[in-house]
Amino acid sequence: MTQHSAQIAIIGGGISGLWLLNSLRNAGYDAVLFEKNTLGSQQTFASQGMIHGGIKYALGGFTTPASETIADMPSVWRNCIAGQGPVDLKNLNLLSEDYYLFSDGSLSSKVTGFFASKSLRGRINALSRTDYPEVFANREFNGSLYQLQDIVIDTPALISKLSQQQTNYIYHAEPQVVTDNGEVSYLQLPRDQSLKADRYIFAAGAGNAPLLSGTALEKSQMQTRPLQQVMLKGQLPSIYAHAVSLKTVAKPRITFSTHPALDGDKVWYLGGNLAEQGVGMTAGKLIDFAQRELRDLLPWIDLTNAEWATLNIDRAEPAQKENNRPDHPFLKCAGNCLVAWPTKLTLVPMLADMVLDELTGPNTTLVPQAQQGSYPDLPLAQIAKTPWENSFG
Repeated sequence: MTQHSAQIAIIGGGISGLWLLNSLRNAGYDAVLFEKNTLGSQQTFASQGMIHGGIKYALGGFTTPASETIADMPSVWRNCIAGQGPVDLKNLNLLSEDYYLFSDGSLSSKVTGFFASKSLRGRINALSRTDYPEVFANREFNGSLYQLQDIVIDTPALISKLSQQQTNYIYHAEPQVVTDNGEVSYLQLPRDQSLKADRYIFAAGAGNAPLLSGTALEKSQMQTRPLQQVMLKGQLPSIYAHAVSLKTVAKPRITFSTHPALDGDKVWYLGGNLAEQGVGMTAGKLIDFAQRELRDLLPWIDLTNAEWATLNIDRAEPAQKENNRPDHPFLKCAGNCLVAWPTKLTLVPMLADMVLDELTGPNTTLVPQAQQGSYPDLPLAQIAKTPWENSFG
């Protein structure tokens, strides 16, 4: 067996693993990454690409721990996109510089007062009709419209940029984790190879649970929260917005994002409460429900010739009481292992900071080194197709 080495081995090639690889190598660490499928193939490409500041968690008229944790993240991402962050995203393609929130009627005075409060200044702005984006400029729209500080990332472009910057350190392989007394001894690799590292970071989303078996972290509990997203493709206008109903103001009725299709069409990718309500429905029943919702919210848009599909996805997260949504990124360390879940796309930079803090803390002897390890002879990992490519071709 040929044994190789690196300071840090990361398992999982979604956004968290790739961001960590870039962050750690930029900090001088000798790090490599292993992905058993394709890069971004699970939760990353199933996300809507929103880098948001938490307003959708404050729709009840008050801030929450989740809304405050996430408040500064759009500015962190903007710094990276400007080439001024710990990970270089300069010139990254954005699907939208703006994100909106609209109601299907006048919002309650409690909510409108909260949106105008000093605590949300700079995070949300009421728009006059002369400033409406094209999709809302129709006279049939009679609701309220707000502009948020959020942006929408082109996730395939993001994964491509992160992977291209570290091409030679991202391998297509499913390592077998070999343990001894709670520590990882090495990773068994194809072609009778192995890799020994000083630290092992498990960043494989739903794949973390089986990887932790035999390590000191094996009792770290994971939960999944299912969604069934809706996709429709056609000659559609661009829309990036949360639709808020007077009846369900505490949670977006539908969250819209728009993505380019390979043939020049556009794809609407629909989340929010629609995707949660869709769990357990047949695809046909959920599509029928989504069509009724869109006729109610956007009656001026002709969807007659649109193609429709759905996507089932489980969000993997650290276990929470009553399966609640986590408010923060999660990192737990024991021995030579770290397990990580960002919990939300927008919080990935915060998770990377937590990992770096752990690696540079007072109890570590691991220091960045210029010398590179001995790397395995394996194929490089490729980028996944998006859900709409898989569904519509």
